[in-house]
Amino acid sequence: MPDRPVLTLPEDYETQADIYSHRYRGAFVINFMLGFIAVLIALVPLTGLLDEHTLHLLALPLTLAEMSCILMIMLIHWYGRDPGTYNASSGLLRRLGLKHINQGWRQRWGRARLAAEQVRFSNLMLGFPGKKLVTNGFIGAAGTRYDDTTQVLEQLIGQCAVAPVSAQYEAQYRRYLVSLLENQRIYHENNAHRYHHIHHRLHRIASRCFYLTLLLCVSHLVLHHPLLSVSTALLPALAATCHGILASGEFTKLSAQSADMSAALAQLEQRLQTPAHASLPTLEPLVRDFYSLVVQDAMDWHLTLRDKDVQAA
Repeated sequence: MPDRPVLTLPEDYETQADIYSHRYRGAFVINFMLGFIAVLIALVPLTGLLDEHTLHLLALPLTLAEMSCILMIMLIHWYGRDPGTYNASSGLLRRLGLKHINQGWRQRWGRARLAAEQVRFSNLMLGFPGKKLVTNGFIGAAGTRYDDTTQVLEQLIGQCAVAPVSAQYEAQYRRYLVSLLENQRIYHENNAHRYHHIHHRLHRIASRCFYLTLLLCVSHLVLHHPLLSVSTALLPALAATCHGILASGEFTKLSAQSADMSAALAQLEQRLQTPAHASLPTLEPLVRDFYSLVVQDAMDWHLTLRDKDVQAA
């Protein structure tokens, strides 16, 4: 089996998926954090830590800093949101000079990732001994916006030669399949643990913020200081930031999805080791099952995040 994909594409879907995933994931994390920073800046004059003269000197810088946070949130929202929802109502922003808004980072990430999953496993499907295994239905099921990708893949697949049938090539193909199954299973195991860890860490921070807020409220009955009042406003804002990131990231659902994928891939590994799958006719359904699993996983992920557009708040 060749190390590089047998398809030579006019677009690098893997690179596109990486670019737009970083933009989309970074967008909602940065926006929520900027919102928290804006609240923090607004509360600085109420802390009681600065005298009147210092507050007077810092009034303009603090106001500009808070306005900058809000403006950055709006810019990220305008540039990252989906065009299908907002293009009709964006005329004023375009007249103001924002020509490249509504880039649809989430939508482009989903489109590129679905295509990348097909390309990533093109060696496995098109390199099957004696025949080409072709499936494009999953991209079609994602909607008409992926028709161009499907057409490109179909044209390129038609140009690929059929793989040879020999004992040496079949053994090489099996080793390649074993490595793919193992690598995908390990990837999803790590993914499930990582998303689970992120969810619990953010949830723990939010819970402790609320407990600390309760403690500070009780302390305020005995101790009177502006900093206590500021803290009782700031800590719930931090908790809301954590919950906002949790809601946008869907870490619990993605963790469960990766755990299910890991279990399904482990079952395929067990099937591959049985004598019943020693021949090519019995190996083909297993290869198709694996391919359907990984592409359906990308489809499920796309559906999980389809209503999680880049929001301003």
